[in-house]
Amino acid sequence: MRFLAALVMATLLGVEGADACPLNDTLKLCVLNGRSLAALHSGIDRGDWTVEAPSSLVSPTSEPRGGSEVYTMPSGLRFAMFYQEYRSFFSATYALDYLAILNRAQELRCSNAELEAFENGLSAAALGSVTKDRKESGTAYLIEGQNTWMRVVVVGDQKDLLNAWVETSVLKRP
Repeated sequence: MRFLAALVMATLLGVEGADACPLNDTLKLCVLNGRSLAALHSGIDRGDWTVEAPSSLVSPTSEPRGGSEVYTMPSGLRFAMFYQEYRSFFSATYALDYLAILNRAQELRCSNAELEAFENGLSAAALGSVTKDRKESGTAYLIEGQNTWMRVVVVGDQKDLLNAWVETSVLKRP
């Protein structure tokens, strides 16, 4: 399944027409790797993204352990991540750093092909069943897996995308 998700991401990268569509970065960072700090940090080691403001734990034995990190993608888009981690539960929220690109906000556009590839990538990631709820203000996707629940929200339409964020909850022990 990872191969199929990588194929969809390659399709997203190859699609032309949008200046800075954040959907590919959202899929790669927040959905495919956002279920644990270890996966996020291995992406740093591979050079997939960089991290600024790494979290620092006050006490590694306290619960919940929490923090925040800011990830910068090769596209230049930044995502803020806030997390809490318990022994058997991980919860994180990822949000496109809209203020950092406010002067480029008019560039946040996605083509129909990029939106379709993003939706196919959500399904191909095999994290669980995907439910889509489209409203006038945007689209929400609920992904329900065996031990993972994600809500992916894309605010706006593809012509005038305003923001994107992901909320993740992972039960580490079934």
